[in-house]
Amino acid sequence: MKKNPHVLMLGWEFPPVFSGGLGVVTKNLMESLIKIDADVTLLLPSFVADQSSEAHSYMFQKKIAAADLSEKVEQVMHKKVIRIPSSVLISPYLGRNEYLTQAPWEESTIFGQKNCSKKTRVISQDTTKSKSLYGANLFAEVERFATEAVLATQAESFDLVHAHDWITAEAALQLKLQHKIPFVFHVHATEYDRTGHDPQGSEVFRREKYAMEQADQIITVSHYTKGILVDIYAIDPDKIEVVHNAYAAKDAVETESLLWDKDKSKFWVLFIGRITLQKGPSYFLEAAKKVLAVDDRVHFLIAGDGDMLPQVVETIAKDALYKNVHCLGFLSQSDRDALYMFTDACVIPSVSEPFGLTAIEAVFHKSPLVLSKTCGANEIIQDTLSVDYWDTDQMAEYIVSLAKYPALRRTLRNNALADLPPITWETQAARVCEIYEAVLAKKQGSK
Repeated sequence: MKKNPHVLMLGWEFPPVFSGGLGVVTKNLMESLIKIDADVTLLLPSFVADQSSEAHSYMFQKKIAAADLSEKVEQVMHKKVIRIPSSVLISPYLGRNEYLTQAPWEESTIFGQKNCSKKTRVISQDTTKSKSLYGANLFAEVERFATEAVLATQAESFDLVHAHDWITAEAALQLKLQHKIPFVFHVHATEYDRTGHDPQGSEVFRREKYAMEQADQIITVSHYTKGILVDIYAIDPDKIEVVHNAYAAKDAVETESLLWDKDKSKFWVLFIGRITLQKGPSYFLEAAKKVLAVDDRVHFLIAGDGDMLPQVVETIAKDALYKNVHCLGFLSQSDRDALYMFTDACVIPSVSEPFGLTAIEAVFHKSPLVLSKTCGANEIIQDTLSVDYWDTDQMAEYIVSLAKYPALRRTLRNNALADLPPITWETQAARVCEIYEAVLAKKQGSK
């Protein structure tokens, strides 16, 4: 077995082009693997890779990132990325109906030879951009991506393939057969999380389960998600390793970026994230309605976008909540940071949350948390007001108590931050490398 195996990592998003937490995790894990000198090649849709490469070049030139890391990332983004033609950005965090309503992401460089990577197969010289060129639906695009991944890596040699979520699993399965290498399946979210109910009749569920069964090793982002794989997908628990997502304390937000004038006579409660069934916005509104029946000083801020936003706006109007419930739409990261600082409490009523980076961000910004019990972040954060996502009576009682008792708010935010365990991406990347080595050792031992 090689001391430093060559790993092919399959991604679908990579900052600055991403629509969910998966893209951020892929970036952080990849950068940390590079930092500890792991031999990793990243495979991405070409327009995502191109924009990421430009962003890293800018950061390196401006010395925005640490020099030792940014230089390595700069080299990798130029030399160790395989680019796959694609015209549609599909997030594994989108449901099928959400995907079908998305406008295609179009790129102009893949239709001609001039700007294409040498490892990018040119599909067409036609400059007419069309979603149908790559498949009319989600599953056709996934299949096309898998075919392109195999074609793009025919001349390459890898020891292992690492795929993130079901969206790249088909490509990983084909690469496993093509190169006769093990497949590590990194599960960040499941169809069970996205739909909020038994998904066993869906095509996505079928594909997820098949990929889990065929994978040589599975990594989940929490023990909560591992439990879902065991209970819902009938996967052997011995096949699953838990590697929590890492996090790092952020620099203090500049006061200039705090764009909102805060009325301190009011109590401000935040919901932040995608406005989808999985995140529980309807439960947040129901709790808000119950709170406002007893305390109209409380104001509720909803930050984010998603397929349920029209329904949320309609509910606010129908229930006459518009004086106290405010939709802010999608926010940049700097505005998100400022918003955490602005608000007095954060409520995360997720129906099913594999990890929950927003909960960690709230803790770093000293915002007391009301947190759903079905959230993986409970394994990291010790001091929250824990609630069943459907129990809006309890949720409302917690919010009223937080508004009434400053000492409760102070205790929660101080203890949660003090008790947060020190998990870095470097330690988690090292753990992933240990998993690679164990999988390869097992394969060698079975020969």
